[in-house]
Order: sequence, then structure tokens, then C-alpha cells
Amino acid sequence: MYTTHITHFFYRRVTENTRNSTYPPLLCGKNTTVKMPSYNSSVETRLNFYLCCMPPHIHPLGDQGLLIDWGNRLDPAITQQLQACWQRLQALHLQGVLDLVPAYSSLAVLFDLDYLLKNYPQELPYTLVKNWVEPVLTANSTQTLASSSRNLDIPVCFEAPHALDLAELAAQKGLSPAAFIQQYCQTRYQVYMIGFLPGFAYLGTLDALLATPRKTTPRGSIPAGSVGIAGAQTGIYPLDSPGGWQIIGRCPWRLFTPANDPPVRLQMGDWVQFYPISSSEFAAQNEHTGT
Repeated sequence: MYTTHITHFFYRRVTENTRNSTYPPLLCGKNTTVKMPSYNSSVETRLNFYLCCMPPHIHPLGDQGLLIDWGNRLDPAITQQLQACWQRLQALHLQGVLDLVPAYSSLAVLFDLDYLLKNYPQELPYTLVKNWVEPVLTANSTQTLASSSRNLDIPVCFEAPHALDLAELAAQKGLSPAAFIQQYCQTRYQVYMIGFLPGFAYLGTLDALLATPRKTTPRGSIPAGSVGIAGAQTGIYPLDSPGGWQIIGRCPWRLFTPANDPPVRLQMGDWVQFYPISSSEFAAQNEHTGT
């Protein structure tokens, strides 16, 4: 729960900073002054800017890892660059690297300290892994993403008993439930990261009209498949779980199946658009056991 609060705070702050700040000119290349493009510019424009003028930094992460950090920015262009880096590192199958953990704007590289000390006795493990990672960052190609980032249409039942907070939220926004649903479903959301629970996808960015803080008092149990809103993000609970998100509907799909490969249905970089279904359609498509 603590992690969820921190994630929500981080998301809210970086979204506000990205959209509302006026950025000073930056020095790029050989004394060339450029201004950071606005959030409303194209993803390609922002991606080229980040690659040229704001490359990620690499920091130690304890004594058995390093962190590739793209900074306090929540942006599809950053997600695209991060995902490309993640895929290229996965494809290298580096011996001694145990795991790659992507987040909103960072990628953790965890390594086996004992293995590296034994097999590379003349090298400091952190320096060794950093030297492996840096060429991947300078490659800066995102062409591999065309086949891996998917566009998914996901069904959601916005009717009782699944829409626990919908009527109240709609009233707060001065909307009818139907208008709230229409506004929510007309936006395409990107999967920024998977976290909190196995298969829990953090999706953004919500229309400013629909953005709503978490509940003051979390619920003790939320059914798997519940679709929620927290700040400027939305998401689907993959498992029965306590939680404080505002619940507006429920998806009939199972998003986490341990026996599958991969076990999670949504992946970082995917684009999601929701569409409404009736209670009877939910019952016909329901993949959740016992509900």
C-alpha cells in the first residue's frame, strides 16, 4: 500500500511538472541552445530531444545493481526510449545480469555480484555492467517497437454491482454516468509500467476532467478485474486485493495467469482503449473464478 501511495504521488507530481512547467533553454551538442518541446508536441519530436539533449543517467543501485534514470518526466516518448533499451538488453542475454526491472522513467539492472567477481576479477562489477549498458543507450534506435507495442481494445462493464464509485464521481464532475463513461472510453491509454500487483498496469493519461484522487479510506477488498482511477492514471486490478482507487467498472478478462508465458496480459508500451459492455455480456465473457 505504501508503494502505491508513493507511485501515485510521483505520477501526479511529474505529470503536473511535465504539462505546466516552462522549461529554460538547454545547451545541446556544441554550445547549441535549444528549448525543451512542450508536452503537446509530437512524441517523435520529444523523443529526438531526449535522445540528443537529455540522455539518461546511470547510478549505482546498492552493490548489486544500477539504475538507468530518464529523470522526473512521465511521457510516452520516455516510455518508448525506455522500452527500446529494455528490449535490447534482454536480447543480449548478458551473463551475470539477473533481472531488468522497468518503471515509469527508469530501468533497474540487477546483477549477480559473486558471479561477476569470480569471472571478472580485474573489474569492478558496477563498472563492468555499466560498460555493457552504455553502448545500448547510445544505439538509440526504437525501430524494434513496431511489432511489440500492441493496440488493445478492452471490455469493461460500467453497470452495478461493478461500478462502485461511478455515480458519485460523475456527480462530482457535473456529468451523467453515461457522459463520464463516454469521456473515459474515448481516450487511448498507454501502459507506463507494471507494478504494485502482478500484472497491474499503470495507464495514462486521463483527461483532466476525469482525474480524481484516491479514496481517503481504501477498501479492504476489490474484485479482480476492477477498473479504477487514481489521480491522472487508470488501471485494472489483476487480483482480488485491498486498494484505494476509485472503481468505475470491471473487466471480465484475467490479466494475470501464472501458468502462461508471459503470465501478464498487458505489457509496458501497449496502448489500451476501453469499450463498455452490459452485465449480461460481462457474465458471458467472465474469466474470473467464483465471481
